[in-house]
Parts: sequence; structure tokens; C-alpha cells
Amino acid sequence: MTKWNPFYLQDSVSPTMDSLMLLSDWVMTMMMMILIAVTWFYFGLNLSSSITNKIIDHKSMEFAWTSTPMIILCAMASISMKTLYSEEPPLQTPMMNLVVTGHQWYWEYYYPDFNINFDSFLSQWEKSYFRNIECDNRTVLPLKTPLRIAVTSADVIHSWSMPSLGMKLDATPGRIVSASHLAYLPGLSYGFCAELCGVNHSYMPITLEYTSMLMFKHWLNLMYNSQ
Repeated sequence: MTKWNPFYLQDSVSPTMDSLMLLSDWVMTMMMMILIAVTWFYFGLNLSSSITNKIIDHKSMEFAWTSTPMIILCAMASISMKTLYSEEPPLQTPMMNLVVTGHQWYWEYYYPDFNINFDSFLSQWEKSYFRNIECDNRTVLPLKTPLRIAVTSADVIHSWSMPSLGMKLDATPGRIVSASHLAYLPGLSYGFCAELCGVNHSYMPITLEYTSMLMFKHWLNLMYNSQ
């Protein structure tokens, strides 16, 4: 969920974003530990009178400063690889598909399983809205339902970016990029076009609304009646 005056990443609504936030916390923790250790050794060696700078050979020290960075880097790499491969699409067939097409300067959404299609533009600003990230037509998706999202473009390169999902898919003309999707929290999630695509690039917001399956079916009926 998006909040006013955020100081950190958007709240996660998917397992993918959970993994990315855990990776970020782990890497930042290791960097802080390394910074503290290097600072402590630097000032400790310079201020201590018992340490001589005439040491020209010390096998144990050389082994320590060689092996310790290797262990830290291997630990970071193992968690990074686990996070990377966890984002691979599942082997089973998704319950639903969503096709997103980027245009200058709006998004087109198509539900092939239900033959529903609509365009989503930047909404007129109101006092209770987040500035420039509210859409006139929200993309409604069911909770806890495995989905496949396919992204492409009809003109220039765009990028369908949803920070709360940990997802950024480049929309390239003539190509289709897909990713698996699963959300576990209801509410609204906001995103934007993350690729410079022209003069109105900053006016291509994304608004996803997560509801229960019952409410999603009700929305489908409303869309059928409106079309």
C-alpha cells in the first residue's frame, strides 16, 4: 500500500516483494557491519601505540582479510540467487491472464479469459488522491490467485513498474514479456511508467485494486453490462 510521506519502500503485497525486501535488509545490514568494522580497525590501528607499522609478513592476517570478504560475498550471492530464481514463473497453468499494452500515454488492459478490454488514463486530481498516480479505470484483480501478466507496447518502449509487487516489466514493441503474480493483501497498489517515453511520460500511472473473488466476479458483471 502507498502511504503519505514514505521513508522506505512501499508495503509489500506479494511474496516476490517480500524476498526483495529481505535481500535489501540483509545487504544493508552487512554493509553497516563492514563499515563499522573498517572504521574501528582504522582508528584502532592509528591510535594504538602497541601496534607497529613495520610488520611486513603476517600469514594469519593475510588469510583473514582474504577469506572474510569471500565468505561475505558468497553469502550475499547465495541469497541473491535464491531471490532471483524464486521469481521464475511457476510450472502450473495460471488461473488467470492479464495483458498490458503501453501507449503514448496510457495503459490498455485486456483480460483474455473474460474478453474484457479497457484503457486506463491519468485521473483528474482530487484532494484525497495521490498526485499523478490515480487512474480513471482501476485494474481489478482477485486476491491469492496465481496470475500471469504479459506486457507489450503499441508504439515506443514503456516500462510497467509496480514497486509493491517487486515487478518491473519493459514494454517493447513487437515483444511480449511475462511474469507470474500473486497478491495476498487487499487494497490499492500504485505504480508508474519507469521508461522515458515522451513528453507525457510522467502521466502514465498504474492503479491495481485487489479484492476478494466474490467482489471480482461482481466487477466482471459490471464490466460485461457496461460493454
